[in-house]
This record gives sequence, C-alpha cells and structure tokens, in this order.
Amino acid sequence: MTTPTRWPVFCAALGAGLVLLWQALTVHYNYQDDWSSLFHTGSYLRLPPAIAAEDTFRFQGPGYDGQFYHFVAHDPFLRAGTQQYVDNPRLRWRRILVPALAWLLAAGDSDYIDSTYVIVVLAFIFLGVYWLSAYSARLAVHPAFGLLFLLAPAVLVSIDYFTVDVALAALCCALALYGSADRSWRVFLMLALAPLARETGITFIAAYILASTWRRMWRGVLLGLLAACPYLVWLTWLARHTGPDFTPFVSWPPFHGLIARTLHPVQYVLSTTWLKEAAVLDYLAVLGIWTAVALTARLVWRKPDLLFFAAALFTAIFVAFVNFPDVWSQATSFTRTMSPLVIWLALIGMAQHSWLYFLPWALTCPRLLFQLGPEWRGILHGLRH
Repeated sequence: MTTPTRWPVFCAALGAGLVLLWQALTVHYNYQDDWSSLFHTGSYLRLPPAIAAEDTFRFQGPGYDGQFYHFVAHDPFLRAGTQQYVDNPRLRWRRILVPALAWLLAAGDSDYIDSTYVIVVLAFIFLGVYWLSAYSARLAVHPAFGLLFLLAPAVLVSIDYFTVDVALAALCCALALYGSADRSWRVFLMLALAPLARETGITFIAAYILASTWRRMWRGVLLGLLAACPYLVWLTWLARHTGPDFTPFVSWPPFHGLIARTLHPVQYVLSTTWLKEAAVLDYLAVLGIWTAVALTARLVWRKPDLLFFAAALFTAIFVAFVNFPDVWSQATSFTRTMSPLVIWLALIGMAQHSWLYFLPWALTCPRLLFQLGPEWRGILHGLRH
C-alpha cells in the first residue's frame, strides 16, 4: 500500500501517465499516429528546412502557438535562420525554457527534438502535480488534490497544443511549496526559471522581493535580484539577435481589454451549435477573469500569506493592462495567459480553507474541456470500432 509520504510521487506519476495516455489515444485515433500533430502547425505557414523534412502534420488554417515553439526547439540559438519563419521572433524566443530543455535533452540532435519536447511537457506536468500534492499535504489536505493541476487552464492547453505555459503553472506550485521555507537554492532556481518560461514569470520575482523586503529578509531580496539576472542576460542577447517586438500586449487605461471583451461576447460567426456553446463558455471564462480580479482585491482584508498575495496582485495588475485583441479573442489564449492568477488564488484558498478562491478556476476550466470534446468523440468512436 502507498504510504502517506509517497503520495505526492504517486499522484505525480498518475497525472503524467493519464496525460500521456490521453495524448497517445488522440494521436492514434484522431491524427493517424503522428505526434507532430500536437504542435498544431498550420497550412499557411512556411516551414524551416529542418522541420519541413520531418513531414510535419499540418492543419488547415493558421495553426496555433505550439508550432512556433517547435521551431524554437530546433534552433534555440538562432544559428539556422529559423526566425524568418516565425511570426514574432523576439516574443517566441523570449519564452525559451521549454524549447531549450527539449533541445538540451536531445543533445541538439534534430531527429530527437520532437520526442524530447513531449518528455519536457510531461516532466512539467509530473512536477506540477508533485509540487501541488506536496503543498496540499503540508496544509493537511489530501495529497490527491494535486491532481487538480491537470485541470489548470495553462495545462489543459499545453497538453493538447504543446504551448509552453505548463512550465510557468508548475513553477507557481513550486514557489508555493518552497517559497516560505529555508531552501534558498530551490527558490532561486524556481524564480530564475519563471520568466524564462514566460515573461509574466517576472511577477514571481517581484512578489518574492516585495515579501522579503516587508519581512526585512535582506538575503531574500538579494536572492530575488540575482534570480532576475539570467532573464536579463537572455533579453540582452535577444536584443542583439532579433528584431523589435512591436506586439502591443499592454496599454492604458487599465481594464480596457477586459472591458472590451466583456462588451463583445461574440467573437466569431456562430454557424453551428458547437460554436454557440463555445461562445457561452467563452463568456463564462471572461467572467472567471473578472472574478479573479475581484477576489484579488478582496484579499486586502483577508490577510493571506504575503508572498502569495503579492504574486496574485502583480499578476492581476498585468491582467488589468493586457489589451492585445488576439489574447482576448480566444479563451485558449486569455485563460492560459492568466493561469498564474487563477492558480495563486486557489493556493490562497487552500491555505485559508475557503473554496471561494477556486471559483475563477471553476469558471475558466469548462471552456477548455469543451475544446477537447471533438477529440474525445474521435477516441470513443475509435475504441468502439
């Protein structure tokens, strides 16, 4: 029988195993056993020569973000001219963590990078479940609660679209587990990796520095400042090797993007019943983001852990200024982009024994599960026949 101390490892293995099973089934029954389908490469895209030789699975249309991180994994240091095939090189290469780990695990061998990319995504799922399970156990909540990590918006999208957001979601749980303990090297590692996973991870560093300053833990302040150095070095290198990033992700006034999205509930032609149902769930997810912002404001009077509150607050501030239409138009985009806020609130809710803080998670998750519906139908049809 599994002992209590082994529960987090067991849950992590179970979670990663379930994801791998799902991916294997959907690839087999929906995409002719072609694992490159999970990158969702569009038919409109020109492929770099190294990737074109792989006979990558192509979808009709523009594809999705995972296709670009696939390109980055094959050329993380811009030696093969891959940037000319990418929509926004500085933005894509800025999120280097998952692609670089895939490249390192394959020792730079192009023949193995697709396989190691799968392994890296599964590894972050394993770690995310493990860290959330261990954190749950610390709060006297059953460690099996860590499996909830599989339903985080960033994770659901990364499982099926091979985006890089799963890494930042996992690092949220890691910082929750180690952030208040005397394990400086682990905290430094989590903080240093967070912005390399996605630039919004810089809010983790800002939160840790603020919490350390408030507590007069000057070693923690120094740790946070040093943790920002790898990201700053990477940004400096990218500034020399890529063109400017002109994507206007943020703008003034605050909440302009969220208000505009709220006032325009329909973002596409509702030509089928499935699209009508998707639009309703899209709007439910928008309400979930509003709920997350409201709950963050409510925390001012609830006296949560300072690190958690600061992390939620800085992420909510980022949400307030996001104004890029491409982010708000698709639930798969804004829910995964804002997943850290949803996760931080849930972690605070666990600590305060208040399920109210899980409400944003509950409102954003259904739309992403609904997105998987056609693939589930393909799997079930294949299993029956």
